[in-house]
Amino acid sequence: MRLDARPIAQSAGPAQFVQILADPVGSPYLRRPFSFLRVDRDAGWFEIYYDVIGPGTRRLQEARPGDAFNALGPLGRVFDPPEGHLLLVAGGVGIVPLAFLAWDHPERRLSTTLLMGANTATRLPDLDALLPADLVRHVSTDDGTTGHAGFVTDLIEQHATPTTAVLTCGPHAMMARVAQITAELSLSCYASLENHMACGFGACVGCVVEYRESDREDERYRRVCLDGPVVDAHGIVW
Repeated sequence: MRLDARPIAQSAGPAQFVQILADPVGSPYLRRPFSFLRVDRDAGWFEIYYDVIGPGTRRLQEARPGDAFNALGPLGRVFDPPEGHLLLVAGGVGIVPLAFLAWDHPERRLSTTLLMGANTATRLPDLDALLPADLVRHVSTDDGTTGHAGFVTDLIEQHATPTTAVLTCGPHAMMARVAQITAELSLSCYASLENHMACGFGACVGCVVEYRESDREDERYRRVCLDGPVVDAHGIVW
């Protein structure tokens, strides 16, 4: 879905998100967080990509040109890609912030590799529509219906070098495994977390994660919406 919202589009970065109220005239449901897929800062629009799961996303699916939504953003911290080879590990709609990173940093594409995983071929998004054409990609499906037969995390060691930095977004279990593998390989790893968020700006404290180390006990749990969604994958408790 493409939305015209110049103030949001002009300052949005990879892994940041927007909170959208699905019903334009007032909804009994909370806002929903959506990562930015692609942004045109000059034209003033941004795109989101989502699964239709419940009444909120169904309302988005039913929208027509000219409909208006209440949107709050951009929120959260951005991916700040390190120098050197980047390995992007995505699962499901976790492809979205990683795709935005590829669009937003064209100078990095030749040194970037994407690993895309899904349960089965029918659950793979249209990568040609979502990604720049010059981004190298490898696909994995759990049931082997296309690409590598197995988990996408099986491919990490094959495509990593000693200086690779790994960026990941997807299901919790997948990202936990990515964090484990990269720790064993002594690679840096940054994850864009997909916690449920009611407010998006730190008021509800409903999206906290536990950090392995903190200077103070009251900082051991931190809000993903403010301290993330991008975190050091080796610094949190999975």
